[in-house]
Amino acid sequence: MGLRTNKIFTGDFTLHFISYFLMATAFYFLLPTLPVYAVNALGANNNQVGYIIGVYALSALIIRPFCGYALDAFGRRSVYLWALAIFTVLMGLYHFSSTFFILLLIRGLHGFAWGTITTGGSTIAADLIPENRRGEGIGYFGLAMTLAIALAPYGGDQIMGQNNFSNLFTIAFIVSIASLILALMIKVPKIKTGETKISVGKMFDKRVNRIAIVMMTGAFPYAAIISFIRIYSDELGLKQGALFFIFMAIGVAIARLCVGKIMDKHGPSLLVTIGLLVTVAGLIWLSYIDSFWPFMMVGVLVGIGNGIIMPTVQTMALNMVPLERRGAANATFFSAVDLGIGSGSIVLGYVAEFYGISTMFLICGFILLFPLVFFFLFVRKHYYQHVEILKKSQSNA
Repeated sequence: MGLRTNKIFTGDFTLHFISYFLMATAFYFLLPTLPVYAVNALGANNNQVGYIIGVYALSALIIRPFCGYALDAFGRRSVYLWALAIFTVLMGLYHFSSTFFILLLIRGLHGFAWGTITTGGSTIAADLIPENRRGEGIGYFGLAMTLAIALAPYGGDQIMGQNNFSNLFTIAFIVSIASLILALMIKVPKIKTGETKISVGKMFDKRVNRIAIVMMTGAFPYAAIISFIRIYSDELGLKQGALFFIFMAIGVAIARLCVGKIMDKHGPSLLVTIGLLVTVAGLIWLSYIDSFWPFMMVGVLVGIGNGIIMPTVQTMALNMVPLERRGAANATFFSAVDLGIGSGSIVLGYVAEFYGISTMFLICGFILLFPLVFFFLFVRKHYYQHVEILKKSQSNA
């Protein structure tokens, strides 16, 4: 498949960007609000909050290998559109979550759709981006999710107001419908598919396994932020704690605007080092905070770290595999993220319960030193070897 233009923001890429942003906005409307809904409307206990995040992340983890295979075997567009349609229907079903069990059931099913959409959406974006600008394009496309994370949690919090959950679910449903309509208008490049017989080898790509370990351990502490930052701000007596997500997204946006070009020109080593160390500093600082503005500045720091790591490591995964294996590579990458977030949400919930949230964040900071060491010992050389192998095979083809 040859791209006729070296532009990133073509009409189809722009439509895909907007549609993906709307989908993520609908999803992240519920990030800070579902725990409140579970406690205030369904009578759930605070120690059950981690399961709301963990269930969707783990169900996304289960589905990703299958959707990665399906994207490569049956075509990106049909798999993506079916997943987005199911996602939209499930968004409407939150109106009927009258018990905590039903809420977790819908959340689990939503995780299946979310896993397929995010794997498919990133794969389609990679197909729409010129080869020589992949890191830059992946960075720009990630801004769709970044903007959603910036605006939607606070927006959902404001829509919910004083427990107005019906309005929240209705607006999220409408935004999902708008995303689906735009997605139907996108022309996705057709990728030559191979044998459609399913196998474990087609679900994952083992070349990406070491990168996946970096992402899994890197995402584990991130789970603490998305699960407990709102509760932590209340514990500290800080009003408007949901603003943390806006400041975090500002940090992500700052990083993503320049990280892709650096990755394309100079490679990943310096970026991975800076991204992880900045996040370590933010998490350790977070454990000592007691006032509003330092709290928000940590959001910026953690956002910068995330904005560096995610597109850099994802671009590494895509650079190691041929075109027809991008679905499997993305599935491997995002499965690692889901495993880190899903297990982190649950495990760190118990850490927070027994040792306190501030101590949990301190522990998370030290956990992030592991992927940094692992990257330089086992990933860096492995990555460059496979990039060279792929270049030689493409030049001989």
